[in-house]
Amino acid sequence: MSVVENVLRESGLEQFNLRVACSGGLDSTVLLEALVSMGFKPSILHINYQLRGEASEQDEAFVRNLAKKHQLEIEAVRCPQELTKGNGINLQEAARNFRHKHFQYFIQQHPDNHILLAHHQDDQVETFFLQLIRGAGIFGLGGMHPERNGIIRPFLSLTKEELRNYALEKGLSWREDASNAENNYKRNQFRNILLPELQQSIPELSASVQFLQLKFREEQQSLRENLHERLTQWRHNSQISFREWNAISIEERILICNFFTWPAWVMQRIGELEQAKLSSKIDNTYLFRTKEGISWNANFLQTSHWEFKIQEVEILPDRFSTWEAYIDLNKCASKPIQSTAFETDRIQKIGTPGKSKVYKLLKDHGIPEQWRSTYPVFKSGEEIVWIPGIAVSQKHAASASTTLIAKLSKR
Repeated sequence: MSVVENVLRESGLEQFNLRVACSGGLDSTVLLEALVSMGFKPSILHINYQLRGEASEQDEAFVRNLAKKHQLEIEAVRCPQELTKGNGINLQEAARNFRHKHFQYFIQQHPDNHILLAHHQDDQVETFFLQLIRGAGIFGLGGMHPERNGIIRPFLSLTKEELRNYALEKGLSWREDASNAENNYKRNQFRNILLPELQQSIPELSASVQFLQLKFREEQQSLRENLHERLTQWRHNSQISFREWNAISIEERILICNFFTWPAWVMQRIGELEQAKLSSKIDNTYLFRTKEGISWNANFLQTSHWEFKIQEVEILPDRFSTWEAYIDLNKCASKPIQSTAFETDRIQKIGTPGKSKVYKLLKDHGIPEQWRSTYPVFKSGEEIVWIPGIAVSQKHAASASTTLIAKLSKR
């Protein structure tokens, strides 16, 4: 058995419902083809960023043909160009945010749903040096996790050469991204110039980097365990004192920001708040200064604690609440499920002529910017049928003639 199939067999994938993020390139094609050869039937997610003209279209066509060849379900998503093109846009960050939004959407639908990514050992080494020159701490230097938050990377112990050898042995074809040969990005400079020279003179480089990354990830886990009780307490109280904040390390502060989904620059602003260099509120956030420290969520319910229920009912009520939605199941592509919205999602509210952006509606209803990506919505397939407290989809709303009604409500 090949090393590729060995690592997949050792990853315990049988217990999960798998979706492979497949670009059509060597790495993800090997991942998909190896899984199929072992009897797995994963679905496929392909994201077309529309950045390389006809080449992007050919990539999508190639992946669609793979899905057809193996009789696999496929979701091919096009990234809106306004998200990746324009002044001041960080292309790589925008693309990463877009695909991870789709990853999380799939993962949240069922506890068994997992995304498979084809990152390998060479990617890990590149990541280590990129983070090193950026002055990253243990979180950046720890590299990618083999499994975390529903995302599995089974190839992190394999080299690019091992994946290529597998593809050649099996007679596989794949798509080559010409931009990988260009050295405009630092990652490509490391991949194409610096690391080959380093590895030629230091054969044990990759093994040493992997050892260091493992130690950094172990330290991350230790920090999480040590902070767990305090994180729970801070979330319950919606506040952290300056005394507590000043007593913890920069790594622990990063963990806190990740836990509460605060942007990293908040760490500097908290210090400025303590020194009274800013007003009582951190701009563009829901964080504000108190006598003892910082607090949040003073005037807004925590959506992360909301619970909902779905039940079939036979009749509509005389009066409707914005915290209840009555949906015509016959008009739904699938049973509505709780999810979150993408920036590009729209909904046609009952009583309005056109569709509105969901994020615009959230903004209009006072939802802080940092919370819009996690605000609960209900979807049927890719369509939003209800934004709790805000809007019901006109297309999916039940009427007096509806024969199959679902009531969605907040507990």
